[in-house]
Order: sequence, then C-alpha cells, then structure tokens
Amino acid sequence: MSDLANLEAAVGKLILGKVAGTELTNEEIDLMRSGTIGGVTLFRANADSLEQLAALVQAIRRNMLHDPIIAVDQEGGAVQRFDKLITPLPSAMAVAATGNLDSARAMARLSARELKLLGLNCLLTPALDVLSNSLNPVIGTRSFGSDPHVVREYGMAVCQSLHASGIMAVGKHFPGHGDTLEDSHKHLAVNRADARTLWQRELVPFRGCLQYLPAVLTGHIWLPSVDSDMLPASLSERVTTGMLRHYLGFDGLIFTDDLLMDGVQSGWGLGEAAVKAVLAGADVLLVCGDVNSARTTHAAIVEAVSSGRIHQSAIRKAGERISRALNAVGHEDSLEKDDAQLRERLRASITAGRTQALAVSAAAVTVLRGCLPDLASNKWIVLAPEHPLFSFDLVRHLKALRPDINIAERRYPLDPDENDTHRTAGACSGANVLYLTFRAIRNHGQIDLATALAPTCRSNTAIITDVPYDLIGLHGWQDCLATFDPSDLAMEALAQILAGQESAAGKCPVTLGMNL
Repeated sequence: MSDLANLEAAVGKLILGKVAGTELTNEEIDLMRSGTIGGVTLFRANADSLEQLAALVQAIRRNMLHDPIIAVDQEGGAVQRFDKLITPLPSAMAVAATGNLDSARAMARLSARELKLLGLNCLLTPALDVLSNSLNPVIGTRSFGSDPHVVREYGMAVCQSLHASGIMAVGKHFPGHGDTLEDSHKHLAVNRADARTLWQRELVPFRGCLQYLPAVLTGHIWLPSVDSDMLPASLSERVTTGMLRHYLGFDGLIFTDDLLMDGVQSGWGLGEAAVKAVLAGADVLLVCGDVNSARTTHAAIVEAVSSGRIHQSAIRKAGERISRALNAVGHEDSLEKDDAQLRERLRASITAGRTQALAVSAAAVTVLRGCLPDLASNKWIVLAPEHPLFSFDLVRHLKALRPDINIAERRYPLDPDENDTHRTAGACSGANVLYLTFRAIRNHGQIDLATALAPTCRSNTAIITDVPYDLIGLHGWQDCLATFDPSDLAMEALAQILAGQESAAGKCPVTLGMNL
C-alpha cells in the first residue's frame, strides 16, 4: 500500500459517518470498503424492524475496512432512535426524579444489553450537562438536573453500568451545554461562566465521571473565559487539549459533536471545521450527513496532513486511541452472528425491559404543588398540545386502565394564539381539566391559555411534561404534576398514577425557587 493510501486509510478511521436508510447503498459500501469512514452513527431512519436493523449492522461490519464504531443516540425520553423497536427509556431527568441511583444503573444495563445484541458498540450518552438555565432550548430533560453533584452521581451510575456492560459510553457535551441560551444545532452556543463557576458547576459531573468514561464528546459551545478566540469547544485547542486532555488528565477518546450542525457550519464550513477539530485534539469526528459530506471531511484532513498543517502523529495517536477503545469493548454475543438464541434473548429483554422502564417512569411522576386529581368522581377533559414528535396520548392509556372513567380529549396548538386561547377556554368553561404543557416557558401561548383557563374551570390540574419550569407560568393552578418526560412511555406511566394504580412519589431534580 502506498504512503498516500496508508494516510487516507488512517484519516478515515477518525470519521464517523451516517447511512441514509435501512439498507446500504453502493456509494455507502464504497465509502466503507475504501476506509473513508471508520464507523457510523445510526438514526431512526435506519431502523424499520429488529431483523432489518440487525442485518444493517451486519452489513456495516462486513463492508468496513476498519473495525467500526457503530453508535446511536439512545439517551431516553425525548432523544432515542430505536424506541419503537427495543425498550423505550425514560429521560435522564425522570430517572433522577426517582431519587434512586439503582434506577439509573438498571436503565443503563438494559440499554447496553439490547444495543450490544443488535451489534452496536457505542452509546452517545450520558449527558453530563447541568441544567442551570431555565430557558435552555436544547438540553432540558436530557439533563439529570440543576445540581452538579446530583448530575455527577447519576452520571457516574450510568457510566459505571455501561462500562461493566461492555459498551462504549460517550459523556457529553463537554464542557457543559446546560447554561446556554442557544441550541448548537442552529447557532454557536455561548457559555459565559467564569473559570470558578465552570469548575464548581459545569465541570463537576465530568470530573467525577472521567475515570469511568472511555470517551467524551465536545460540544459546539464557546467559552469566552477560556478561549478569547470565538471557537466552540469542539474546535478549540485550549478547551479540547488544554482543559480536557491536560488539565483534567483525560486520556480516552475525544469525539466532536456533529460537524454538520449550524453551530460550526455557519462559521467555518465542514472541511475547515474538521481540520480545526483535529488540530484541537479530537480523535473522532461526527459527520452525520451524506456520502459527499464524509468525502469532503476526509479530503480536507488528508490535504491538511499532506501540506504539514496537521502532523501525522496526531492521526496516528487518534487511531491508537480508537483501537484501544474498541478492543476494550469487543462485539461478542451480538446478532451479527445470526444466532436464533441471541434473537430470543433480545426479545425477552424487550418484554421484561418495558415493564422495568415503565416502573421507573411511574416512580418519577412528581406532585410539584397541591395533590392528585380524583378522576373517578366527575367528567374530565384532557387538554394536550399538538406536537410533531410526541403523541401525548394520555387519554388512550387512561381508558385502557380505567374504562369507567369519563374522560375526553381536546387538542390545542403548541403555541396557541389569542383566538386559540379564547376558543379553548370557552369550550372548557365549567369543566374539570387536565392541562398538559410542554415547554410553556418558551411557548408563551400556553401560559396565556393557562391564565384564561384557571378561573373558568370547575377543577384543574396542570401536568408539566418536559422541563418543570412551566410551573413559573401556572400561578392559578393549585394542583401541578410533572413527568419530566414527554414520551409515550411517560404518558403510560402517568396514566397508571392518575388511575390510582401507583403513587406519585417522585422528587423534582431541578431547583424551581421558593416563590412557586
């Protein structure tokens, strides 16, 4: 093999690409066989059935020149790709609301077991972000909470369990995305905390978990107090190498967040961002785009090495770290062996796992104010938001559990306008109402609707389905519950609580303030 071919293969090992659908295309196969990428991140579009997904993973392994990293974002709650096929998981914040570290351990072991049986070896979790900004648009219930020490303890429980289960955990989003006002998918996020605050808040979970983490993912977050150059952590040598590698002593893999996110694309473009990430000290570059995106990334890094901008030793060291991390994981006992016994183990895990996950979700439901409603005594209307991702199908679950309950559903727009509010409040006048909110603190029309509903309803209970900060806008609502999770699993668990089958014993893992 020529020097150029060796270089091209070595660079490809650092790039984690994406496949478009449920089967590999010829172009994707060429990309893998040539060594232009070193693995893939899988998404919902790649998962149609268990058999198909297992076959896709087999095909990826069979066609890759490199021993591949096969990763997925399967955090739980609002962020999970395979929840329609394998056990759906509660959100991180819901797990923390149980007050039980064993719940975190159990959910991590369950997730690792099923992903390994499917042939995956890398899980892009846990999120170690401390949710300190109530207006944060992207982290929300992906965080274990607002107390850095609670986030550390739950993060450690997850990291240790994933490590023991033989899957590569990736802690994120270093150095912490919980205090930003920006979503790095859309803009460069900024954390303006000073060095002392970073040490006492953002870095506490990472400091606690690094010894158990084989990998850390850097976010597209600019720290002005650390780097005067307006660079996200993912492209900043001061943050990636200076803070994470040298100051905190981390010797594992460093991933970047997806380099196609606008938090880096808008400022640097894909090729330059990839080069800067390697110069900053990253080992694995997430490029969650098409074949051309992977090729652009690969060509830019090869050119930078050939021109001397990137030293070959950086590529070599990154490759060595990747090999070391993969050797520690292995991929034995996975469905790539096409073993009927393994398939049966997976199906058994899914059956038992759903019951286990549902119990954790039910244990998370929290009475933030007042008490639980008595649904058996009157007719009730459930007001649920129309959302593109979440069904909020509480009524269906309630009717399945308690067909004797007289309950109906009415939908409202996610951010209702004045006409929507007038029409909905009029229809609910004199009724008993369960009002499901979703990020009302950002969708202000929900707060206007809550204000209009409160004095006209006979009885009212608000159910906050995502971040509990919605409580700020619910002054007229005496009874307020929280699920910390908008998923269908959480709605089923909530139905158990409201139907009287379980008690609401959760505790809010976010500081809301005494005046609420």
